[in-house]
Amino acid sequence: MSKPIRIILIDDNKIDIIVNSKLLKLSSLDSEIEMFSSAREAEEFMSSASSDSHFNVMLLDIHMPINGFDSLVFLLEKHPAFLDNTIVLMLSSSMDSIDNEKAEAHPKIIRILEKPLDIYLLQRIIEAYKNTSN
Repeated sequence: MSKPIRIILIDDNKIDIIVNSKLLKLSSLDSEIEMFSSAREAEEFMSSASSDSHFNVMLLDIHMPINGFDSLVFLLEKHPAFLDNTIVLMLSSSMDSIDNEKAEAHPKIIRILEKPLDIYLLQRIIEAYKNTSN
């Protein structure tokens, strides 16, 4: 039996959270969506959440007051075991070559996705990684 998908969406822009969460809910992904406006809020959630019953997907905005790369470092320091069961996809409204280089160099980041989310691309990525984790 396949693990349920828990999507962790971290973005400081409320409109992006609303748009992307609606897109996720309209998709055929069988998922729970947890939404946070900062890594600190997500860290509090991770402190109390079980990581072993879900296949986790983190959608992390790059351009926040504490940028997505630094936020990921913070979360990895606080909850490495939780993030072992998590694939990380960065979100950006502007595809910057420096951000792409940083993402490619980071072993935990799968890729950068442009906002708003392309749900079909996200579904293909999740299925590819979910199948390799089973």
